Amino acid sequence: MKKVAILRALGIVLSLSLLLASFISSEMSLDIWSIQTHDISFEYPENQKLIDEDAAENEVVKFLSEQPDSGAFDMDVHLLETSLNALPYVAEAQVYWNLNNTLVVELRATQAKAKVFMEQSKHLLTQGGALLPAPRNTQIDLPILTGLADSAAAIAAIPMLDEVLNASCFEEVAIAQVHVTGATVEIIPRVAKHTITANADERLAVDLAKVAAFYAATPKEELDRIQHLDVRFKNQVVSTEQ
Repeated sequence: MKKVAILRALGIVLSLSLLLASFISSEMSLDIWSIQTHDISFEYPENQKLIDEDAAENEVVKFLSEQPDSGAFDMDVHLLETSLNALPYVAEAQVYWNLNNTLVVELRATQAKAKVFMEQSKHLLTQGGALLPAPRNTQIDLPILTGLADSAAAIAAIPMLDEVLNASCFEEVAIAQVHVTGATVEIIPRVAKHTITANADERLAVDLAKVAAFYAATPKEELDRIQHLDVRFKNQVVSTEQ
C-alpha cells in the first residue's frame, strides 16, 4: 500500500510539473526562439584577407530568405555551414543561434604560405598543400614562388619551400622571393641587399647551414656590401660584392 501511495504521489507531482511547464511555455513569447538578425565574423591570418565577405553575406541572406519562418529550431544550420565551407578560401565555418535572437556565423580563412606565379597566372599555395587561384584585388603579404612549370611542380616544391622559410638563418629576415631553376634555387631576402643561390635538392639543408654560419661570422658592414652568395659548393661560400 505504501508503494502505491508513493507512486500515486509521484504521479501527481509529475502531472503538476508538466502542467506548469506547459503553462510557462504557452506564456513565453515565441520570439525568444526565433532568429531576428545575424552576425558574421571573419578570422584571418596576418596580412591575408582572403574570403570574399560579400559572397559570405549573400549566402547567409539567401539561406534566411529560404526559411519558411524565423523559428530557430526549424532551421538546418548545417546546410548553411556546408554552403559556406564550399566558398573559396574558407577553412572552417561554424553556424549557431543564441538567445539574443541572432544567427551567429563564424568563418576561419584558409592560410596561405606563398604566392605562386606561373603559366601567366597567380595562385596561392596553402599551408595544407593545396594550390588555389589567387583572389583578385587582394593584397597578400607572402613570399613569391617562381620558376615552376605547372601546379604539379608547385606541390612538389613544398618541402623545399618549407625548408627555406623555416631556416634559422632567415628567422629575422623575411623572404621576398624563391625562384626555382632545375636543381637550383635562388633566394631573395626581403631586407638584405644580396641574393643567395643554393641547391634545391637534399643538399639544401647543408647549404642553408652554410648561410647561417656565414651570417654569424660576417660583420654587418661587410654583409651590406655583398651582392650575391653562392653556397652550392662543398665547404665553400662564394660571395660577390657590389
